[in-house]
Amino acid sequence: MNFELISDGDAKASKKIYILSDGTGQSAINILRACLIQFDDSQVRVSVYSKMDSEEKIRNILSKVSREDCFVAFTMAKKSLRQTVHEICHTNGISHHDILGPPVDKLQKFLKKVPKENPNLLRRVDSKYFKRIEAVEFCISHDDGKSLKGIHEADIVLLGLSRTSKTPTSFFLGQQGYKVINIPIVPEVDLPKEVFEVDQNKVVCLIMEPEVLQKVRLARLKHYKTTSRYTDLRKIFEEVEMVYDLVARNRNWHVVDTTNKSVEETAREIIIKVYGRELEI
Repeated sequence: MNFELISDGDAKASKKIYILSDGTGQSAINILRACLIQFDDSQVRVSVYSKMDSEEKIRNILSKVSREDCFVAFTMAKKSLRQTVHEICHTNGISHHDILGPPVDKLQKFLKKVPKENPNLLRRVDSKYFKRIEAVEFCISHDDGKSLKGIHEADIVLLGLSRTSKTPTSFFLGQQGYKVINIPIVPEVDLPKEVFEVDQNKVVCLIMEPEVLQKVRLARLKHYKTTSRYTDLRKIFEEVEMVYDLVARNRNWHVVDTTNKSVEETAREIIIKVYGRELEI
């Protein structure tokens, strides 16, 4: 299978990168995106060839690209296929990089175990997969306080003012297998009594610096005409102060500052505070 990703939308990009994988190639795509973003104006055409699970397929593709000025990145679970790509690229002077091989080899030495070399393991449907699906469904049905019915089943109870990243953080944690309920903190409205009935160690309050929260809210309302004080900085300061007072009265709650943090960073911090460990792989 082959498909193309055009960086910066330039269909006539002169630089070409080919991704070869005996799986889907998604791991290589993610890594290359993370790398290419470091380069300004990186107008590159990225072509992805998945299911490259035989030497014949690999030789066929590389013979076509050997005449081009290109870069080949590959993720192969089988060492023999990785060696095939290395040999062909070396012979033809093709710039290339083995994404999966070096870390697998080092982990083999560290763990003192032989890798299975099965490209399908990452997509295997197992108990963890179903746990993640169940958790995501839980997060959707308990988003923004729409339901408190399953609050005692929740692994994490997120509280926070509007636009402090409650929903995206909940969904990210759900994808990791954690059942999360998120409940908005609204000025002059008491929190549901159920919040105080669950294990208080599971309660996490998200906060954000007032000036940053104002910018987030302004961006949210950019296309709306409103006379609401929703984006008034003085009101936001009052809301944040109210949250700190709430936390001071509930000392078993955890506090996570989401200011200028990615969802991944916020989720990591939450898991460490609640469970004392990093996200599980």
